[in-house]
Amino acid sequence: MKGWERLAWALCCILLVSGGAWGAPRYDVVVVGAGAGGCAAAIQGARMGARVALVEESSWIGGQMTGAAVSTMDDQGRNRSGIYRELLDRVREHYARLGRGISTCYWGADTAAFEPRVGQQVLTDLLREAQGSGGSVDLFLRTRPVAAAREGDRLVAVSFLREGLFPLELSGKVFVDATECGDLIPLTGARYRAGNRISPNLDLEANIQDLTQVAVVRRYPEGLPRELRVPADPPGYREALPRFRKVVTRDGNRWPGKYPFDIPSHNAYRGLPDPANPLPVSADVPDTWGNVTKTGINWANDYPANGGEKPGLSVRYLEDRATRREVDRLALLRTLQFLRYFQTELGLEDWSVDRDQGFSGPSASRWESWKVLSPDLAPILESFPPFPYVRESRRILGLLTLTASDIRRDRSTGKALKRFPHAFALGEYPIDIHGSHLDRYLEHDLGEGTDTFPKTWVPSEGVFQVPFEVFVPERVDGLVAAEKNLSVSRMVNGAIRLQPIALLTGQAAGALAALAAREGVPPRAVDPLKVQVALWQGRSHLSMDRFDDVPDESPWWPGVEAATLYGWLAPFSDRSFAPLLPLSARQAAGLLAAAGFEAPEAWSVAPSGTWVSREEFSRALGGGALRGPEPVTRGEALGEVLRRRTTNP
Repeated sequence: MKGWERLAWALCCILLVSGGAWGAPRYDVVVVGAGAGGCAAAIQGARMGARVALVEESSWIGGQMTGAAVSTMDDQGRNRSGIYRELLDRVREHYARLGRGISTCYWGADTAAFEPRVGQQVLTDLLREAQGSGGSVDLFLRTRPVAAAREGDRLVAVSFLREGLFPLELSGKVFVDATECGDLIPLTGARYRAGNRISPNLDLEANIQDLTQVAVVRRYPEGLPRELRVPADPPGYREALPRFRKVVTRDGNRWPGKYPFDIPSHNAYRGLPDPANPLPVSADVPDTWGNVTKTGINWANDYPANGGEKPGLSVRYLEDRATRREVDRLALLRTLQFLRYFQTELGLEDWSVDRDQGFSGPSASRWESWKVLSPDLAPILESFPPFPYVRESRRILGLLTLTASDIRRDRSTGKALKRFPHAFALGEYPIDIHGSHLDRYLEHDLGEGTDTFPKTWVPSEGVFQVPFEVFVPERVDGLVAAEKNLSVSRMVNGAIRLQPIALLTGQAAGALAALAAREGVPPRAVDPLKVQVALWQGRSHLSMDRFDDVPDESPWWPGVEAATLYGWLAPFSDRSFAPLLPLSARQAAGLLAAAGFEAPEAWSVAPSGTWVSREEFSRALGGGALRGPEPVTRGEALGEVLRRRTTNP
């Protein structure tokens, strides 16, 4: 796609999503950054009736999982809920119509992958459809924040620069920073963490995680077009060869095994569905790995990739745009070097970048004026994704900072040891830091150092919770964090930076922002339970407990989620909540007391086997929808308590 075609597509999306509504730039919610978290925030906000502006610096929506081409979902299976599950379902349906599956990556069963262009189209559809709920989304592409205005402690407006267009100022009731690097945060005056220090006392030489310029590559069975062959060794190629040879060689080992691995293992790691491929591919069948014809280069090409025991990418990348530009170019060069290795030493002469993803144009500013690279490489470079995969961002200093001890899990139960009643999302990924994790770059003020750093990488030890308090800055009002910008430690950032949880925390940020805008209060003043109810309506799981008899389509599910979060009512067993059993008088007394209501004194001392009728229970709540002399069930009672708690502040 040429530059003018890309601009036309962008304008089309704006009109499509906004319905052409270019009124005064005053919004309920302004989401800055249209990555995974930003898109989810905008979708959720619009579904709740908010007028939303979605502002993105690049020309792609979807962030790391589309525009950075990390389109193999880092998903362990237990947090498939909410908008993330909606995206997966639509992706699966798309490929099923083409006779293809999406379990093509990570060498295992029930994995999920999609082509970046497909992920972007699904997000575009979800954004458009969100307007059917009474809200709206106006999409502004190639637009980045440059200044912010406050009235006292309240953020009221943000100014933007628009590529090739006029400057723009947007005012709003609530702003969400969902940018890849947390670029809105410093403009607002909110304190934040970058590396292991807190602003304004940053150490620009402290380290953050390595980044990666991913590339989507495919096999050209009809023969590789000449212009897609890397014609000569790129600068620095010989120096980069040893690192590539440590990861993949022609005679390497089949996964699982020891480095280096063979070519089928490499290609199956980030394998993508290819509708043009007539051969079967299933990630859990090693004999099919050689059939992969489309994959992502995202393994041996991290940058700078000096290893965990040497200094790596510095905080300067986040704080200085000139440094960011230079590092992005060097990361791009690293991937170009690997592509040369792919085509030559690995013998994959008919493989190169996939031109069908529509990446052409947006990334050109990173290399067209860079004299290190030959103009002959333009046909290849213009099909690189428009921006790299950034793993670590600025992180707000919130009401609470989530640390590694908060997400430590008990493998026997598959749940975190610590529970948060105000949970807004579930995560499952382990702590995974790419690059330097030297002790001097970890956060000793949060009790984290090499002595607490995980010694082994375990794919899943279970789920953990991300609470309300990490979304809200300590002081600045009208600002909510999403994506990788939450108030977490560096170690926890290594567990929440992935696509599934980015979508889920983005959905939570959108719900919090929409409620704050609707009620006319700062986000910190919103009742977390009301946000949770909105998330349950979107089928987002917040409790770590699951029960066979209460699936999330059950009418009792929101009440059971609330009961397990807040300790209102104990489950019947680890696997059963028994929502249809009658509620005893003593249980009813305990439930009402735990939920902040008064129960008749006689209930707490009633003989075992004394049941409370539906009408008696409603009367104890001061009026309700339950009628009749029949015993109230556990599910009915929880549903009524939840309704009363969120309709009566």
